[in-house]
Amino acid sequence: MTETTIIRPTRVFKMGAVRLADPAPDMSPQEAVKLYAASYPHLSNAALDEPQLVGEELHYSVRLPDVKTKG
Repeated sequence: MTETTIIRPTRVFKMGAVRLADPAPDMSPQEAVKLYAASYPHLSNAALDEPQLVGEELHYSVRLPDVKTKG
């Protein structure tokens, strides 16, 4: 009989060159990235792209909201 090992990939949130470790693996990716909003205020309105599996890590690219101007 063959043993099967299931490996849960580690989530990583990427903002350009900045890599943020997953602060709460039990939360949804959107909720987890918002925990960084105290240090990175723009993350409170950010969106996440589809994850990409890189080795044993699941990379989520953070998409910042469009800049809006009045007038």
